[in-house]
Formats: sequence, C-alpha cells, structure tokens
Amino acid sequence: MNLLSLLETRVYAIEPMQTDPIQGMQIESVTSLVTLITNIIIIVGLALVVLFLAIGFVKYVTSGGDKNAVDSAQKTLTYAVIGGVGLLLVYGIRALILGLMGGAAVPEY
Repeated sequence: MNLLSLLETRVYAIEPMQTDPIQGMQIESVTSLVTLITNIIIIVGLALVVLFLAIGFVKYVTSGGDKNAVDSAQKTLTYAVIGGVGLLLVYGIRALILGLMGGAAVPEY
C-alpha cells in the first residue's frame, strides 16, 4: 500500500435526482426560461412606455406655451418612443437567441 492509495476515495454512481418544476411556472428548458424572462421585460417595458407617453402628452397639453415645459414634454415623448423601439429590439434579440438555440422563435401558448 503506497501513500497515494490512502488519499483516494471511492465514488459510487447514483441515480439522477428528480426535480419538481417551480409551482405555477412551466420552465422545463433554457428556451422556456429565456422566453419567460424576456416576456417579463417586454410587459414591464410596455407598461412604462405607455405611462411615459401619457406623462409626456399631459406635460405637453399643460405646458401653456412655455418653451421649457414644451421642451421637457418633447424629451419625455422622445424617450418613451426610444424605449418602445428598444422593446422591439428585445423581441428581435429573443427571436434570434431562441432560433440559435433551436427553440421556437415565437412562443406557443
């Protein structure tokens, strides 16, 4: 018996553990996880875009001709539109990632 044999331990194979899915969520693969995360981002983002569009329109209507208030309203509206375009990019990037991973680009419900 040599010194290295004292340090080695035996490893026995075991059966893989069965995991239960998260209650209420259908996450069974990486593609479904990516879809879930991007859906959350898109839903929250759309709510924020609508909110900021409404704020921008209210600011514009209540500006009363004040140049600074009109500029602020236009900036708010511009940023809201840019956010909407960003959400379209998120949707496109999700379709690209899912296509590369072999999943469905458009989720099936």
